[in-house]
Amino acid sequence: MPALLIDPHESGSAIVFANDAFRHLTGYGVDEVVGQSWNLVAGPETGRNTLAAVDGALRCGEGHDDELLIYRKDGTSLWGSLTLSPVRDGDGRLRLFSLVLCDISAKRQAERLLEEQVEHRTQELQTALEQKTALLHEVEHRVKNSLQMTASLVLLKARRLQNPEARKVLQEIAERVSALATAHRLLYASGDVSRFNIRDFASELAGELVMGLPKGQVNLNLDIQPLGVPASKAAALALLLNELVGNAVKHAFPDGRRGRLTIEIGRAENGLRIAVEDDGVGLDHAPPSEGSFGKTLIAMLVQQLKGQLTWQDMEPGTRAEIVMPVDAEETRFE
Repeated sequence: MPALLIDPHESGSAIVFANDAFRHLTGYGVDEVVGQSWNLVAGPETGRNTLAAVDGALRCGEGHDDELLIYRKDGTSLWGSLTLSPVRDGDGRLRLFSLVLCDISAKRQAERLLEEQVEHRTQELQTALEQKTALLHEVEHRVKNSLQMTASLVLLKARRLQNPEARKVLQEIAERVSALATAHRLLYASGDVSRFNIRDFASELAGELVMGLPKGQVNLNLDIQPLGVPASKAAALALLLNELVGNAVKHAFPDGRRGRLTIEIGRAENGLRIAVEDDGVGLDHAPPSEGSFGKTLIAMLVQQLKGQLTWQDMEPGTRAEIVMPVDAEETRFE
């Protein structure tokens, strides 16, 4: 191992001995090394902090380990590891320092090669991710267009039906399909196709439903956190909100009754909490009958989302609250 003995008591911590391995590594002769400072192996690219740390250890009589760029006599360089150790006599007095060098150029080259491979692989993965994101955007766009076209066709058919009950059924189907189309549109517009912006969806949905009523009949109150939920839950949540808000708008304020509709969405201890409350005429809170498809659909969606649904009579009005184990993160969407 290339090694030096350094006398810290000499000016500049002079070298007093250099072994053959050191002379072979650096190309310096004995007369060119002895009496010189240890940092004769330093060069323009050697780290200044490393040099200062070694000099500080020499002054304090302490050991030090480091890596530095070593320069040979001919100006070529290599990476070396440095181990500086104090040598004391039997009374504990500092006599010398031993400085051992080890050529780690191959190790550094392997590390650099590994870093390049990691960087190359990272770039490949980033490119693949961008391609996947672009594909997901395109899929969401096409699904949204197909759903919008389906809703338009169903509404067109509904307008041509003479049977009011059949027309109502088709109109409700079109509303549900439109809710799904809106969810896919928001996923397409989002910078993160893996998260669904539930605040934008609920705000847009509630605004459109309330606008279908006479102006000023219902005051809309929104208390919704900017949450992103997994895109895989978007369809179920979109349908669920459509049913909850739609039922309140359609049934809580009959005959021009005026009132207030409140929508609350936020994080709960075990996931996500959704509450829709009105001060309307109130609903039958008994288990839904077979003919009450809206309530049946709500119950099915809550079960699919593994949530718990409670209905509460507010006297006046109704409050529906759902707590479900859905991952909800506060997110800034583009």
